Amino acid sequence: MIITMVSVSDTAGGAEAHTVALGRGLRDRGHDVTLYGRCPGWEERGLDRADIRLGPKWSRRTMAVGLLRVPVERHRTNAIADSSVYYLQFKREQIALTAPLARRAPVVWTEHGRWMGGPVGRLLLAGYARAAEHVSRVVCVSEAVAADLEPVVGRDKLVVVPNAIDTRRYAAPPPAMRAVLRQRLLPSRFHDRPVAVLAARLHGAKRHDRAVAAALASESALVVVGDGPDRERLERLAAGNVYVHFTGHRDDVPDLLAASDFYVYCGAETDGTPTCVLEAAAGGLPIVAFRGDPGTELIPYCGGLVLGEPTELTADAVSAMLERRGTGVAYVEQRHGRDRWLDAYERTFGECLR
Repeated sequence: MIITMVSVSDTAGGAEAHTVALGRGLRDRGHDVTLYGRCPGWEERGLDRADIRLGPKWSRRTMAVGLLRVPVERHRTNAIADSSVYYLQFKREQIALTAPLARRAPVVWTEHGRWMGGPVGRLLLAGYARAAEHVSRVVCVSEAVAADLEPVVGRDKLVVVPNAIDTRRYAAPPPAMRAVLRQRLLPSRFHDRPVAVLAARLHGAKRHDRAVAAALASESALVVVGDGPDRERLERLAAGNVYVHFTGHRDDVPDLLAASDFYVYCGAETDGTPTCVLEAAAGGLPIVAFRGDPGTELIPYCGGLVLGEPTELTADAVSAMLERRGTGVAYVEQRHGRDRWLDAYERTFGECLR
């Protein structure tokens, strides 16, 4: 198949990692894959890309100007080469570009999260419903995401394909190697405490302050991996506490997970299946999560805890949880492995060509 992805993003997040993994996996299976646009990590994996001169990804800040650009951006789809399937995953591309592309080949979307609320959500939903008339399939990362879309898209177009990870990359190392990683990657003051870790884009909607509070309540150290607009606030909240360490963006996340004892997950209400939870569980870490966040249905399979409030995480609770280290490894390998995920996407694209 010739699979053409149209996606513009300059932010390295979960959706972008999904795009790169899908493009690389499909290419390795012999398909011709090209990206029109930009995606962090794409060219670093040796994948083909062409520029289409689309504006920035839609957000509350860029929405007004973005809507004015729609006629021009639709015209620019003429520069996109013919394809077996066109693949879109962000709202701007889905709403603005699906109709012209669908006249040339089937269009497939992926939906990564729950539908947003408020005036912006209602505005997008109207355009999304019109664009969905032209889409062939919508891949949803969870049943909850599919339930949000069913009244708008129709169940016959929805396919649920849970997120996946390369479990080999996150496999827990032998004890001796783990000890080396702890010595090399963690501050020396952390060596006599349980170490919690979170690795995510630091955005206020995810309320990562709960992770800071839970770690301190349990007398654990916390490694905060990642960057984003909420980092400054979180650093102020930590108030220079020596047991909270901010690393910024890192390329060695699997090693940092391996050096830690448990993971703290905080999700925004629009999140779908959190890949950070899958990555941590694949490395054997128990997961601490918070009641009401998306993705908490995964936690019982990972030997973790779902809390109502951060202060519920006590030192005794952490000690008991660490006895269940490794519980989630088999579950992630069986349900969220990369091969099964690629099989599902290949099958979905193939069904659109019949």
